[in-house]
Amino acid sequence: MKQASYSFICESTQDIIYPIYEDRNICPKVIETLGYDINLIVDKKLNQITTIYTLGKYSFEKIIFIGLGKSTDITTAKMRKAFINVSKSIKQPASFDAKSATTDMIDIHKVTQLFIESYIYASYKEHVIGHDTKEIIDVNVIANENVQADIEIGEAYGNGINYERTLADTPANLMTPKDIVKAAIQLSKECDLELTILDNQKLQEMGAGGILAVNQGSDLPAYMLSIKYNHGNDQPYKAVVGKGITFDSGGYNIKGNSYGMKYDMCGAASVLAVMKILSSIKANVNVYGIIATTENLINGSAYKPQDVITTLANKTVEIYSTDAEGRMILCDALTYAQQLGAHQIIDMATLTGACVVALADVYTGVFANDDDYYHQFDESLKESDEKGWRMPLDDAYLDKIKSHSADFKNSIGRVGGASIAASFLQQFIEEDTKWIHLDIAGTADNDQGATGVMIRSIVNMLKD
Repeated sequence: MKQASYSFICESTQDIIYPIYEDRNICPKVIETLGYDINLIVDKKLNQITTIYTLGKYSFEKIIFIGLGKSTDITTAKMRKAFINVSKSIKQPASFDAKSATTDMIDIHKVTQLFIESYIYASYKEHVIGHDTKEIIDVNVIANENVQADIEIGEAYGNGINYERTLADTPANLMTPKDIVKAAIQLSKECDLELTILDNQKLQEMGAGGILAVNQGSDLPAYMLSIKYNHGNDQPYKAVVGKGITFDSGGYNIKGNSYGMKYDMCGAASVLAVMKILSSIKANVNVYGIIATTENLINGSAYKPQDVITTLANKTVEIYSTDAEGRMILCDALTYAQQLGAHQIIDMATLTGACVVALADVYTGVFANDDDYYHQFDESLKESDEKGWRMPLDDAYLDKIKSHSADFKNSIGRVGGASIAASFLQQFIEEDTKWIHLDIAGTADNDQGATGVMIRSIVNMLKD
């Protein structure tokens, strides 16, 4: 993607994508050239697409109008949806007229970034195994200011989010813990990041009993990965932590239906995407990306209900359910992040069905142990046009998972499951650590596949 060398539609040889508001008229020169008042036939209501063929009056075939409704009502969230909608109709190289979408509140730089990111996002399609991948058609941006830097930022976000979607959509037999390690190695080389790989032996030496317990049922090893992005001078390190269960059978508490469990590694894929975007935009920050990855399967060695596990934090957990495995690997990952020196942590996990029941696929569950830290994230959600809903943490939830044989149980079932899971994880957060937990179980994927949810919000939080 690049900025067009011209500033006027008449100079284009490519089809034009023309955003238009209800309270504005189409450029008079366009009407004069086409020979009739297309204001009368273009539907300017929000998200409506009208295609006008130029019939040889221009050196390109058509103008694709996308309605944006009233300019006084437009928001970046509405603009994103409209841009995604029109992007799906682009079948050949085109030029986007960014000038026409600007308002007093949304300048041409923001419009450009929003369009490029939305266009790349909309161009993604899950790869059909055995077939060629879909190529993204180039779109230029027509602007009367220099917006090339904004194009590149939009590309960084769009490509980074689609990178997560590609990893997450990959079938579990082709995206094992070993494949996540391969992806981390490749990303680290491409982005000049420092990668530390902890295998089963090193995890045993550390005492990371949470992840190792979940791994007992798999023939493949578990891994803890640390990806270090170091561009913040002497700033303290922050961390983003992701759950990487590449397939979840439920263990001995076996799931009735495990279709869709290839998406139980979306948290891990999102960590890789966050690190990719931070590197692409050259963010001035120091961040550890921490991934805990394993399968949760069943064999003669698999962990069982009522087993007692000693975690990396040297806290003991009675296994109530082997299907509450995400918190068992995350507790070790959170401890590891703090051992590395991070005292601001955001974790992402497809953690509980209870969160799906509570919030469906509309809102991500947000838990925080610090009000100021939460409010920072809430501002990032708004800036990023993503939906999160703060859920409660309370010692009363912790009381429910008291155990006679360990410090606590890992679950009590579905009742209050999202808050109980988060309260469990909070026991592994030190007093001087600010922490946000994102339960993306309902929002990480939908009927169209992986969504890349919360990546934009986390990057915007970290880079600021």
